[in-house]
Amino acid sequence: MDSSENAVISKAQGRSAPIRASVTGSERRVLRVWVVDDNAALREPFAQLLTKQPSLRCRRQFGSAQAVLAALAEERPPDVILLHIYLAGQSGLPAIKPIKKLAPSVKVLMLTMFSNSYDETEALRAGASGFVLMSHELGDIVKLIHKAHRNPGAPGLFPNLSVQKEAAPKPGARATGTGRRLGLVGALRRLCAAPRRQPAS
Repeated sequence: MDSSENAVISKAQGRSAPIRASVTGSERRVLRVWVVDDNAALREPFAQLLTKQPSLRCRRQFGSAQAVLAALAEERPPDVILLHIYLAGQSGLPAIKPIKKLAPSVKVLMLTMFSNSYDETEALRAGASGFVLMSHELGDIVKLIHKAHRNPGAPGLFPNLSVQKEAAPKPGARATGTGRRLGLVGALRRLCAAPRRQPAS
């Protein structure tokens, strides 16, 4: 993530203007979503945006795989976990199997700015239901979350594998720019642009 994105995200904290995605009939069920990301400056406003969607509730967020695993051992699991593919400088992929062992019904979606066929293949093998690219628009992210809950592994949830089924994945393969750059950050920008409420005199 570059400095301009970090600047937008940091300004988004503390603002509460809603950004609504359109809700179709298939998104009427309210899904419980947890977010796992070690970057609080990204995680907190992202969770705020998600929970403002009529069909989602994101009341729990975690800064590490260990924290979410501890919560799963003690609490009712959510419908969907958004797990960042990098946590504290390490891959988040090894957390997929322990999550699925503790909560077999939960759908794990890998959260990332870009994806590649190698990461998608490893995530699919470990039990992930798909990828959520933060380069998508917020409304598209909401639809992907519902799609993964209804039909995990469906076309489009692993975008590179959908296009390159015949290609063997290679470690270190360059990420392809699937989706529109800065889609979610654009939503955060709109959140930042909302006028502040003036304190009552």
